[in-house]
Amino acid sequence: MLKDLPLKIVEYLVEEIPPYSGLLMIKVDNRGVVKNWKGNPKEYLGGKLTENESIEELVPALNGICPFDKGSVKLTKLQLKNKYCDIHVVKENGHYWIIFIDQTREVDSLKSLLQNMNEEQLKGRGNKTNSKEMPFRHLDKLNFATFLRKDDGSFSLQPNTPGWIKKHAFYNKASGSIDPISTFPFLEIFILEVEEFWKENKESYVVSETWSETFAGKDHYLRAYATNLNNSNYLFLKSFIREGVEEQNLLQAFRDSSLAFDKLAKTEKKLKELLVYKNKFNSIISHDLRAPIAAVLGVVNVLTTDEEEIGKLNEDYQELIYGIKDEMNRLLDYNNKLYHWANLELGNFKLEFETISLDEIIKIATETAREKCNEKNIALTINVEAGLKVRVDKTLFLQALNNLLSNAIKFTPISNSIKITAKKDDDKAFISVVDTGIGMNDDMVKNLFKESTNNTTQGTSGEKGTGLGLGIIKKIIEAHKFKITVKSVPGKGTVFTIEIPESNLA
Repeated sequence: MLKDLPLKIVEYLVEEIPPYSGLLMIKVDNRGVVKNWKGNPKEYLGGKLTENESIEELVPALNGICPFDKGSVKLTKLQLKNKYCDIHVVKENGHYWIIFIDQTREVDSLKSLLQNMNEEQLKGRGNKTNSKEMPFRHLDKLNFATFLRKDDGSFSLQPNTPGWIKKHAFYNKASGSIDPISTFPFLEIFILEVEEFWKENKESYVVSETWSETFAGKDHYLRAYATNLNNSNYLFLKSFIREGVEEQNLLQAFRDSSLAFDKLAKTEKKLKELLVYKNKFNSIISHDLRAPIAAVLGVVNVLTTDEEEIGKLNEDYQELIYGIKDEMNRLLDYNNKLYHWANLELGNFKLEFETISLDEIIKIATETAREKCNEKNIALTINVEAGLKVRVDKTLFLQALNNLLSNAIKFTPISNSIKITAKKDDDKAFISVVDTGIGMNDDMVKNLFKESTNNTTQGTSGEKGTGLGLGIIKKIIEAHKFKITVKSVPGKGTVFTIEIPESNLA
């Protein structure tokens, strides 16, 4: 049948029609006159079908349906003779394909499910305890497996289990249990969608797409339902087992691919929601926490810079005040680095290039580092080739230089030296930060730029780190399309070198 159909109609069957449904397809012109058909008209229309008949006379519900300008029209759960049908009308190349989809079993199943729910609710009014102990006790006869959702989010298989569940390899015969989520991964996305419905506690139901599973030597085509009853959440699984012909298998293969893409799209949606929360967290870190830290630091700075006031305190209290200052500075530094790291991870930045003198930007970075160098009596020297200009994002590149210098100071012992140089060589510029610190072995250098807040190393004067600084440097350098290299000798020191290509030299 497929090979005789237009491609657009085949694609519509794959994407829109439930799997393994009985079908009748009638092709009509823009006046609703029958031109061709696929399937058995007698099952749906109660008699034979001939060309040039009016579809409106055969199916009054379609009166005036043709012509139309939309891509497709859908009519659901219409009763025709002995069947319930969904009717899809699809426009294709000047003609219309009317697709009758047998939904009789689906309607009967839903009727039975709703009838069972109503019976259980009526029984529950007279015997609430019994209703809550074993609701939906007869649904196994309709091939439904019933699961009760527990408070912890897991699911408990209810008694009267249908045979197809018991044949699954994951079914635990001893306990009479099976975990639907790990057994049928398709349900992970369905449950995410149903969570909101369950929270609303509406007395209705939600139906999933149909998907396929193979177990116990048979192909099972499954559909999930979710509902609420007596303030409890229920999940139902129904299995359809049918022998498929080659064309049906081909449709199912296409449909499985479509479901896989749908699952990916829904997962992407969930990830985007998580990124929104991550952005909110980043906003809290960068704004809400910085204000109280700055307030405490302001008070402490007033105390520590006023010799008369600080002199009124004994040595223990002075040491406590200076300790608060050090910790608050460290917390502010951690806050700033976490803010930059989060933005770099999320891609929430755009490089704003400008031409700037290397001598100027390095002087700004060294002035920032000068106070920390003085605290450890470290000699900081600068050697920059005159006239070198580069195109960089000044704010981000300065952040990278600040982090490199901060790292060098941290691991350089008291009374040693740090040197920062910049020169041009072979149409490229090279900036190096050279320290005379503790150095690193090859394994440490190899893992140097991996962010980790768990594996940080204390500095030579006990300075604490965040584990984020070098990771931020690497991301900034890579965003500029520059290169950074490291050479280190244990006990002698480390050299970080940034390579700037000719395209970024002015």
